[in-house]
Amino acid sequence: MFFKQIEKNTWVCVADGPPDPVTGKRRQISRRGKTKTEAKDKVEKAIVELQSTLSYNAKIKFLDFSKDWLNLYKLKGNKETTVEHRKYCISLLNKYMANIKVTAITPIIIQNTLNSLFDNKTAYFTLRGTHNAAKMIFHYAKEIGLISVNPVEGVFIPKKKLAVEDVDGTAVSRLFLNTDELKEFLCEVDKHRNIFMKTLIYTIAFTGMRPGEALALTHKDINFEKKQITITKTMYAKKSIRGDFSITPPKTYNSIRTIDIDDILVEKLKILDAARTRQKWIKSEYFFGEVDGIPTTVKMLNAAVRRIGASTSVDKQFRTYILRHTHISLLAEAEVDLNYIMNRVGHKNSATTTQIYLHVTNGMRNTASAKMHAKFTELLHSSPQK
Repeated sequence: MFFKQIEKNTWVCVADGPPDPVTGKRRQISRRGKTKTEAKDKVEKAIVELQSTLSYNAKIKFLDFSKDWLNLYKLKGNKETTVEHRKYCISLLNKYMANIKVTAITPIIIQNTLNSLFDNKTAYFTLRGTHNAAKMIFHYAKEIGLISVNPVEGVFIPKKKLAVEDVDGTAVSRLFLNTDELKEFLCEVDKHRNIFMKTLIYTIAFTGMRPGEALALTHKDINFEKKQITITKTMYAKKSIRGDFSITPPKTYNSIRTIDIDDILVEKLKILDAARTRQKWIKSEYFFGEVDGIPTTVKMLNAAVRRIGASTSVDKQFRTYILRHTHISLLAEAEVDLNYIMNRVGHKNSATTTQIYLHVTNGMRNTASAKMHAKFTELLHSSPQK
């Protein structure tokens, strides 16, 4: 054990730790402390922790190691939806790397894996999640001394070439409904015989809530007097079976929010509430509990949105998220600030929200130009003050 005082109140301690499990080479542990004793204690603690984690055989396969990592990941209190997403991304990695030793996996192997997934039309969001999962798994392998370098550091996520529609905004415009398309869609919604589903769709369109957030709303979350809805949770149905769900915190901390709602939506929510009492539905803590008090599933809601959308002349992919994106576009069109929109829909940052906002606001340049022209004309023709 070696000690050295490098500053007046700083000591460094260096000692031999467990040898590298792959190469067998000597490995030294270095720690700093305000005193010689503190530095020594930190080194000894680090060595004990390292020794306790070196239970992995250098020949362990990626399949087994990733399984162990996922179990540790669950223990960190991550949301079920997040854990399921990590699990799915790991399953994609295992299609290519399951039987390869962790110590033998190189950046080229991981890059080829992502390239193959890309060639098989895997969505960019999934590719990004798979890249992140691999990065975390190999970071853990490095932390416990199984490998010395994280092979994912030199790997990139493949992207499709920029197409004409990406430049001219066609791709972005398909993410939401314009004003005329929304009017046509809502006209079809009004024809829907199920008042519960009709009100639920209006709620998402008029608030920009995520489907799970809307389904998790309780009666006390809706304040008719203040015209506000408080969002503090979301519904998670792992198998999309009605009644088989759990209520979890929302997607992120920024998703906890209170939003103002329009008189139109307030009225529709009151009509549903009155219908529930009049028709003697089973009492439920959930505002969007159906006749038997149980909320529907996101899958069933999506199916309803698709059916209604199919009855319109709009050639776009109908699902609940198109309503959320439409809400963002309407706020942008109303010249609402981007930061306010982010807060309202529960985003800290979002490429999709920003894309939609910029697409809509860029389309409003003619209005901005007219306003600038009027202002400059007024400036030039106004008499200077004496």
